[in-house]
Amino acid sequence: MTLDQQSVPPLAFLENSASMNQLEQDRAVFVGAKYQAYYQQQFDRITPKRQYAGFNIAAFFFGVIWLFYRKMYSYGFLAIGLIVMIGVIETLLDINGLGSTVGLSIAFGVFGNTLYKQHVDKQIAKIRQHVNADFTVELERRGGTSFVAGLIPFPLLIVFGLYLGWLS
Repeated sequence: MTLDQQSVPPLAFLENSASMNQLEQDRAVFVGAKYQAYYQQQFDRITPKRQYAGFNIAAFFFGVIWLFYRKMYSYGFLAIGLIVMIGVIETLLDINGLGSTVGLSIAFGVFGNTLYKQHVDKQIAKIRQHVNADFTVELERRGGTSFVAGLIPFPLLIVFGLYLGWLS
């Protein structure tokens, strides 16, 4: 191998490096202002062998509200379904729900960043496949946060709470 060949990385590495740089830029646009300040470092910690990326305090304290605020609607509805299912079981078995509440909060805190990274990458891939117009505008539109969406869980949980007798 000549000196020239040693100093130049293989073409595949350069292409992969360029696509990773583009993915980072897409993530920054999709996530918004908190990407460089918080999420970039958390996302970099996640690997196929290591799915834990630090404890997300917002996800721990706000759980389902955080999921909707970050526009992870399918995860949010799944979480509400899980909460209701656990609540029904606890009500039927007359069990105090403090342990499950704390457990769910810890799970949100521990896996929130991993879940969010999966969501971000999946959404970016979908947008790349289906958007022919301005890609960056679509990333901004579908990404970011929504204060209004963060309010969605409240009426749902209140209705289920009333129905199951949690709020009576």
